[in-house]
Amino acid sequence: MNNYMDKIMAFVENNLSAKLQGATKNAYISGLQSAVSKTIPMIFVSSIITIYNIIRNFAPFLPNLSAISNYSFGLIGLFMGFLVPFYILEKKENKNKYIGGLTGLALYMMTVNPTVTDAGYVYNFTSFGAGGMFVAIIAGVFVVFVFSCFKKFTVFGEDSAMPDFCKEWFDTLLPIFTVIFAGWFVILNCKIDLYSILVNVFRPILDISSTYIGMLLMLLIPTIFYTMGISGWIFSPIFTPIQNTALAANIEAWAAGQPLPFIYTAGLNPGYLKLGGQGNTLPLNYFFLFSKSKRLRSLGKAFLVPGLLNINEPIIFGTIVWNPILMIPCWITAIVNLTMTYLAMRMGLVLAPHVTMGMWYLPVPIPAILVGGIPGLILCLINLGLDAFIWYPFFKVYEKKVMAEDGELEMGKESRYVSS
Repeated sequence: MNNYMDKIMAFVENNLSAKLQGATKNAYISGLQSAVSKTIPMIFVSSIITIYNIIRNFAPFLPNLSAISNYSFGLIGLFMGFLVPFYILEKKENKNKYIGGLTGLALYMMTVNPTVTDAGYVYNFTSFGAGGMFVAIIAGVFVVFVFSCFKKFTVFGEDSAMPDFCKEWFDTLLPIFTVIFAGWFVILNCKIDLYSILVNVFRPILDISSTYIGMLLMLLIPTIFYTMGISGWIFSPIFTPIQNTALAANIEAWAAGQPLPFIYTAGLNPGYLKLGGQGNTLPLNYFFLFSKSKRLRSLGKAFLVPGLLNINEPIIFGTIVWNPILMIPCWITAIVNLTMTYLAMRMGLVLAPHVTMGMWYLPVPIPAILVGGIPGLILCLINLGLDAFIWYPFFKVYEKKVMAEDGELEMGKESRYVSS
């Protein structure tokens, strides 16, 4: 068994892991990761308004602050219009990253297809939200392509006395004009609604992501890689736009009194699927804290505060990565939590997330209450109980192994190692 596991570990470490880690250094992937991560504070702000609105339900005299949420989470697509080309160009070490970002923003403003009136351009505000993230990514990648083509282009010679900032003005004229002209020709001249086309192209991805199989793949694949020491953040450029777009659609449907179209949205993970972090390690942290093993009790204390805040890198990389005893329950709990959550929402027992909740660091079960109310709380506690039931036998096997390694089984076994 050990020889078999050693071969698997060697294969993943030398082949799969190396390739995936190399992919994260790709300018486009790492740039998208950076762009997505920079929008998180805006989602946090919107999450504060979600909490505020709960208080406002009991104190209606408080002012309505929904506009704050609208101008933070509701502008994510617009922000991405600048951030995507900016960070990809930065990763490609292109000195024109700021101009590229502004050009991406200009192109995005064209892709949302404003209505031309006598008063000027009229924009649909919802086009600037999370639903436009895919459009912003495509527009940003196009901008990067054009700017990369003109990277070595310069109007001036090497010996020119022209100041650098003036060189930048003239050297970026051609790539800026190329991008804006392309947008004008396709969108304004040919009257092609590029925004609607791109949204419709990505719509099947959203539909698949809310099926059981789609949700299972999006949850289980990062969990498996995480237990192999590969951070789930490498999937953020793909999954975050899907989750935020689905959440935006749910918010819009809820406001219109319509059925919620999607299940797998932002807010689902901290509420029901990742209790204590990816792999649902919160029960394991608790078992460590009261373990008969002195070593595990010490680890439990060290991991407790991060674990309560759903930061489980310490326990994952400290005990679980490539530990065949503890890897398996990470996978099983992911499947069980997803199955319970999917059934509960399909049966109408718990509503899918329809409010902004980006505060994944809030202790369990607060995120579940914020996104699902009392039914969400009950579902969260059921999932947590099932997770504890699954983790316990694996923990006991691991505890016995650790105690044997530390010589504690020879010193009177359990009675001497009751937690202090």
